[in-house]
Amino acid sequence: MLIIACLWIVLTFSFWGLGKMLVSIFRSREHQDFTESCHLFLGLSFAGLLTSIWYCFFPVNIAWGGILVGLGIGFGLANLSTFQKFRYESPWIIGFCFFLFGGLLIKAAAPTGFYDCGLYYVQTVRWAQAFPAVPGLGNVHVRLGNASAWLFLTAAFDWPTIFRGEFDDLGELLLLWFATFHAANALRNTGFERFLSLGLIVFSVWQGQHLLSAPSPDLACGLLGMQTLWQFRRFLKSWNPKEPNRLGNRGMAMFFQSLFLAQIKLSAFPFLLICVLVIFLLLRKGWVMNAFKLACVGLAVAGFMIYRNYILSGYAVFPVLHGGLAPDWLIPRPMVDEYLLGVKGFARHILTREEMQHGLTYSQEGKYTVFEWIPIWVKDRKWTDWIAIGLAASGWLLLVRFAMMHVKRSFKEHWPLIFFTWFSGMLLLFWFSNAPDIRFGLAILGVGFSYACASILGAIGKRIPLLNHIRVAQVLVTFLSVWAIWLCRDKTALMNYKIFPPHYKEISVVGFEMNNGGMLYTPRQTEDGWIIDTDQCWDAPLPCSPNHVEGLEFRGKSLGEGFRMKESQPITNNN
Repeated sequence: MLIIACLWIVLTFSFWGLGKMLVSIFRSREHQDFTESCHLFLGLSFAGLLTSIWYCFFPVNIAWGGILVGLGIGFGLANLSTFQKFRYESPWIIGFCFFLFGGLLIKAAAPTGFYDCGLYYVQTVRWAQAFPAVPGLGNVHVRLGNASAWLFLTAAFDWPTIFRGEFDDLGELLLLWFATFHAANALRNTGFERFLSLGLIVFSVWQGQHLLSAPSPDLACGLLGMQTLWQFRRFLKSWNPKEPNRLGNRGMAMFFQSLFLAQIKLSAFPFLLICVLVIFLLLRKGWVMNAFKLACVGLAVAGFMIYRNYILSGYAVFPVLHGGLAPDWLIPRPMVDEYLLGVKGFARHILTREEMQHGLTYSQEGKYTVFEWIPIWVKDRKWTDWIAIGLAASGWLLLVRFAMMHVKRSFKEHWPLIFFTWFSGMLLLFWFSNAPDIRFGLAILGVGFSYACASILGAIGKRIPLLNHIRVAQVLVTFLSVWAIWLCRDKTALMNYKIFPPHYKEISVVGFEMNNGGMLYTPRQTEDGWIIDTDQCWDAPLPCSPNHVEGLEFRGKSLGEGFRMKESQPITNNN
């Protein structure tokens, strides 16, 4: 835990410095409520985008991690004179941060058993640390062709030889920033804004606890997505067409955070519309040069993303856009189709052991019609799921009502609310139609949940003024910090990992010789083929796949030259 705590402190200052660097590069204007902590999210996004570009040509190893840390700390130290005092002087905020830090630190030091971590997270990190983007890597395991930029950023700071354990705890650090920021915001503001931030804390801790102790792109996408939507709402709320529009830091933060979100998860692609809106508003105010700079950055990031997808999978945007490309390392279309159907099926209903024994697969579930999968999905939901989903949907309906009222009063002043309402509804529909599991829609569900909670508590507060008192908010903030510690408790971490972080789970592997030489490793199968962890590679030697892939062969003499599928061979790689 000590190593993780020290690295968190170093990374926090480093990301703050990178955020300041980006502001300096674009000479962005300060916004009155763009606090120092907002630079953390901006710096994180900047580091993630730089890493995703670096990975196209070089391994994401300790050298690159050192460069990021050095740049951030160096620029931060050089600009300490511009540091504005944190507005977190309240002892309640200090206490909240202290308790939450301790709780998340315990969770971060706990050994992970997260399924996807063993399935492909760790293997993605290991490939990124060993080689730049490998041609046809998705042929080894299809999920490696759709690697998340969050895992590349994790690879930059995971130095097991130095830490004597694995560091994959950026998600916990991001949750710490997010919750502390909104705790401070809750005590700084009153009424609706206070309850909105409290709702975001509740949702992020409640739903995020299941994704901790692993480098989960779902958690990162959810937290950064909630923060971006919150900033987007604040920007539109303060929009005034009669005055010069000061996009400044907030507009730039929305732009770069949205760009990074699209690199983390394919499901976050709709956030790119925020980038388009920012450029549009810059052009509308006549800031052509600023708009041109951001447009160039966006196009460059998109170009590197297409290049990375092309190298890893042979697709322009894997797995949805082929683009007419046909390199020899192209992942076979049947494998991609099965993968897409499997992702849909998994999000709708997790198969039981009995269903798998009867031959049902996730790809078969993905073919179900709306009338077939919705009843199954409804039956699977727990009462806690219905609370989250029900409040999220109610929050969007309340937002629609709020927007209609204000637009009727003055369309010219409040038209941006139409865009935000439409965008939120599109995100909800996109989530429900493609991957209706809460972990895949944390951003929009969290914002909707908090909006509904704030509306309800705001209405109650009008009748019971005591609810609006600052003391009530202070008590709630304290309760939430203690609640977070309770959720994150772990005896194993406290007893065994006080200094060094844990290692990943060790597994036994079996080697299969590929067509043109070389070995492909797979997890050793147990006598019970239905045990769930028999398809997890964890930290196995490269290359490792959940099972033997018929027809897989090297493109050259080394792993870095990539893989391809021999024509006319059957495809047995599963999801």
